[in-house]
Amino acid sequence: MKLFEPYQLGDLALPNRIVMAPMTRNRATGTIAQEMAAVHYAARASAGLIVSEATQVSARGQGYQDTPGIHTAAQVQGWRAVSDAVHREGGRIIVQLSHVGRLSHSDFHGLPPVAPSAVPPVGFIRTPKGLKPYETPWVPSTVEVSGIVDEFGRAAASAREAGFDGVEIHGASGFLIDQFMQSGSNERTDKYGGTLENRLRFALEVVEAVAGSWEKSRIGFTVSPGGSHKGIRDDNPLGTFAAAAAALDQQGVGYLHVLEEPINDLSPARLMREHFRGTLVSSGSYTRDSAEEALQSGVADLVAFGRAFTANPDLVEKLHTNARLALADPKTFYSGGARGYIDAVAWKQTPSHARGK
Repeated sequence: MKLFEPYQLGDLALPNRIVMAPMTRNRATGTIAQEMAAVHYAARASAGLIVSEATQVSARGQGYQDTPGIHTAAQVQGWRAVSDAVHREGGRIIVQLSHVGRLSHSDFHGLPPVAPSAVPPVGFIRTPKGLKPYETPWVPSTVEVSGIVDEFGRAAASAREAGFDGVEIHGASGFLIDQFMQSGSNERTDKYGGTLENRLRFALEVVEAVAGSWEKSRIGFTVSPGGSHKGIRDDNPLGTFAAAAAALDQQGVGYLHVLEEPINDLSPARLMREHFRGTLVSSGSYTRDSAEEALQSGVADLVAFGRAFTANPDLVEKLHTNARLALADPKTFYSGGARGYIDAVAWKQTPSHARGK
């Protein structure tokens, strides 16, 4: 099966085409990845590539409790232990750099959330002080937006110090970069708003800032063209994300990671494939058979699995042998502690085919 064939991602050799998708698990203490995270990720090192959970590039970028950052020395040290553990098991791991923008709250950091425009998201947020309505975000000036771009650049440098194999820029799920790209959340009239070209500017500047520390073949970018998280919307999502894919292709990023949430029954991965010539990663409730079909059809080059990895650290081997998968318990996804995080039994030895031998 193509799913188990090796793949060359730039200069990074993957032993198979199975990606562990980024999954927020709320296990960081004081925004620092703990020893438990090293155990969790290392147990899944047989994946062709691991993408870490969303990791905030600044204190203001946090929007969920007990999520890790990568903007302090202690955070870098915590992640170094994780990357070292994965590498000892023969794996490859990159960090997903994120900033939630308007999805944050002052309860996390004492400041109003930041967004391209003063458009609050829909709904409520769970903060350390309980469930509260979202706040109206603070709108940075043109100069101040450049400062946020620099936060991504510094986080990318920290990622290299932490021993990661690359970075993935979180431009999906209604987070800050997505807020700049989509017309429903971006009402600016400066160079970061108005025209489609201007709305994409922030994302492309972030890529260039990250490229100050990483060759572009080691940089990925996530999009969710069909997403509507917390009221995120665009007047013309097909046009916006087709343009985004073409711009990212022109910039030469290593891969584009697409979340498969259909737009008017259209597959986002198929849309992105028309405009992005590089490696395409597709994520969206795949099974062994549907993943193979996506690879064989050329819709995707790599396929990401999320929930399946939570209960099956040995997912690669189970898929290879077509073994029955353990079912994940949603009650443990964000509960903290070992249960549902490091209590599943992994294979004692990484299978030879997973190592590409």
